[in-house]
Amino acid sequence: MAFLSDSSKNSAMLKAIIFMIIGGISITVMQASVKLLSGSMHPFVITFFRAFLVLFILLPALFFYGNKVFSTSSFKLQAIRGAIGGAGMLCVFTGLSMISLAEATTLLFTVPIFATLLSVVFLSERVGIRRWSAIIVGFLGILVVMRPEVSFGIGYALLLCAAISWSISILIAKKLTEKDSIISITFWQATGCVPIAFCASLLVWEWPSIEQILWLFGIAGLGTVGHALLYASLKLGRVSFILPLDYIRIIWSSVLGFVLFGYLPTLQLYAGSMMIIGAAAFISYREMKIAKPLSEEPAISDK
Repeated sequence: MAFLSDSSKNSAMLKAIIFMIIGGISITVMQASVKLLSGSMHPFVITFFRAFLVLFILLPALFFYGNKVFSTSSFKLQAIRGAIGGAGMLCVFTGLSMISLAEATTLLFTVPIFATLLSVVFLSERVGIRRWSAIIVGFLGILVVMRPEVSFGIGYALLLCAAISWSISILIAKKLTEKDSIISITFWQATGCVPIAFCASLLVWEWPSIEQILWLFGIAGLGTVGHALLYASLKLGRVSFILPLDYIRIIWSSVLGFVLFGYLPTLQLYAGSMMIIGAAAFISYREMKIAKPLSEEPAISDK
């Protein structure tokens, strides 16, 4: 029985890893598409269609599974997450139009760092010297990537705001995965994003062409698949183990950035990304070790 239990756990973890990798590729391609399309369409309008078209993409699930698949254990949490996610998406899409794909991806890797800070502020979690040191290294990495001594662009600020929003969103999503289905979480996330994205898009509204509509459907589809796989991986594995696998996206974003936009990563980006990824990975590692039951290993002091 123990062998079967271990085998089941290993199978679930393998699925979580595969889901995270494929989801990361989908999200990276979506972000590259947003950057391409932002040359002819305002990011606010792209954000609205990205959220709105998801509702049509999920219609087959509604017909196949019925209304109950979209039921949720907490409309309040879904509404809060939708609003936060909508603001974050506006920041991401606008920021993507201003800075390189690799820089944007790197700055979004600060999610575990901000999540740890938020857990200290709002959940009164105790963080020892090791994780505080990692947080400091992570923020130094942000400064290296942004190069504030040269210029401080609004694109960098928007991506950091998006990272904070995403850290809150992902903590709420982890809570929701305990009772809600992946489709339900994806549906309500999109639904919650629509109002704020629509209001923002009205300021710069422009009707898309047929070609742009096809691009928008592709963006919505890639984003839906990517985030659904992310939620599925969170449901199967621990956040502290799964999230570091997302760092592979720096490879995809660097390659696409060079192929599509001719952008070669700088030494500052390499150095900063290593600092941010190293800090975030260490924070996730420490949280995973501390979260282990006493029966698995001796208690570890986070000092």
